[in-house]
Amino acid sequence: MLRAVIHSMAFLSRVFIKGLITLLPITLTIALLIWVVSKAEWAFGEPLRSVLPFYFPGAGVAFALIVIFIAGLAVNNYLTNQFVSWLETRVARVPIIKSIYAPIRDVTQLFSKNDKDHSQRVVMVKIGEGIETMGLITREKFGDLPPQTIAPDHVAVFLPFSYGVGGFTIIVHKSALRETALAAEKALQLSITGWVKS
Repeated sequence: MLRAVIHSMAFLSRVFIKGLITLLPITLTIALLIWVVSKAEWAFGEPLRSVLPFYFPGAGVAFALIVIFIAGLAVNNYLTNQFVSWLETRVARVPIIKSIYAPIRDVTQLFSKNDKDHSQRVVMVKIGEGIETMGLITREKFGDLPPQTIAPDHVAVFLPFSYGVGGFTIIVHKSALRETALAAEKALQLSITGWVKS
C-alpha cells in the first residue's frame, strides 16, 4: 500500500514538473507581451483620450505601432536621417541624458543587422588551459579614447550571463580568440539557456 502511494506521488510529481516546464515559457512570454502592450496603451492612449473625440481599447498600441513605422520611414529618408544624426549629437552632449541615452543607443545598434559599424562576430575566448567561453566582439577600434588606454591588438568582447539578462565586457588580445560561424542571436540564445538543448 505504502509503495503504491509513493509510486503514485512520484508519478504525479513527474507529470506536474512536465506541465510546469511546458507552460512556464509560454506563460512568461504572454505575460511579457501583455505588460508591453499595457504600457504602450497607457503611454500613448492617455494623450489620445484628450485629443480624439472617440476612443477605443487598443488605440494606444495602434498609435505606438504607427509612430514606430513612421520613425523607420523617416530614418530611411536622407534629410530626416541627417536631422536625426544632428539631434543625436546634441543629445549626447547633455551631461545626465548622455549617460542614459548613449549606452541604450550603442546596445540597439550592436544588435541591428543593418549596422555596419558594429561587429556581430561570435568568438570563443580562451580563459584557461582547455577552457573557453563564448562572447561577442563589440569593438575593435579605440581611436576615440585617449592614447594607451587599450593595448594594441586588443578587442572588447561581451560575455553574456546564463539564465539572466546582462553580462560583462573584457578587453582581450586577439590571440586569445577563436572565430565561430554562429550568428549573434543563436549565441545569445545558447548563453541565456546555459547551452541546454531543448
